[in-house]
Amino acid sequence: MAGHDEYGKRVLQEAVGTAFVDSGPAVYIYYGAGGPARIDGVIGRDIAVEVESRVSKQVRGAVLDLLYHECDKKLLVLLPVHMPNPMVTAAQCRTIMKRFLDPADFRVVVLAGSGGYEALSDDAALVRAAVGELLDKSAGQ
Repeated sequence: MAGHDEYGKRVLQEAVGTAFVDSGPAVYIYYGAGGPARIDGVIGRDIAVEVESRVSKQVRGAVLDLLYHECDKKLLVLLPVHMPNPMVTAAQCRTIMKRFLDPADFRVVVLAGSGGYEALSDDAALVRAAVGELLDKSAGQ
């Protein structure tokens, strides 16, 4: 059985294939002091991605890394594991992101599965749809 982070990355790979990259310089964020922070990955050159299964307060902290990342588009993928109510956490993250981004430039997706319960096909379809919406907005501009 996969860990939660590993499962989230498998979902992304299933959804977008090799367009999802989870290593290298594209995943680093520099805050101006100390070493770099890192996000979970990028999709192409356009979409910064964070995969989170932790408590709501930690998830909201991960939103900062997404907001600070140089990619114009942001995708937050939530696994319903440690947060008391994933839908409330998702709504909070959308509210935060709306303060800094156009709603067309981000998506927050709550998966059905996790490392303890896999729903790979359904979860990949959710992510694929969110990525498609983000990229459609790019193509139309």
